[in-house]
Amino acid sequence: MSPLLVWPALAALIALSATPAHAAPGGLLRVLLKGYWICETRGDAESAPVPQPQDSFRVLADSSYRTNAGGKGTYLLLGNDLTMTGGPFRGRRYILVGQGIVHPLDSAGKRSSSRCVRQSGAATSGSDSEETDAPGG
Repeated sequence: MSPLLVWPALAALIALSATPAHAAPGGLLRVLLKGYWICETRGDAESAPVPQPQDSFRVLADSSYRTNAGGKGTYLLLGNDLTMTGGPFRGRRYILVGQGIVHPLDSAGKRSSSRCVRQSGAATSGSDSEETDAPGG
């Protein structure tokens, strides 16, 4: 093959590899913020949210998570659609509505009455280690 034909093909390959990764058809491949995600039923003006520790989890490196019970799994975040793909929460689906809030979806794809919120502040400082499973842990 002539070197004159190789250079345009190589340039096109380099240009394509510089674009963001998209997964078909779900959207942009993303990751959640690492740290502890507290799941709770929503409160209102008269009642505080009720924690749901059995549904809470810690996001670790490499698109993985750990439950409060110690089970470990993986997740996939495409656009705003979060799916737990392995481990104890396999098959659970959520919608990301902010950088630190996800809403679980029911079997029909509708938002449930709970939410999971990433804990922020001093309590998570330095606690993103895989060895800890609870806030400040």
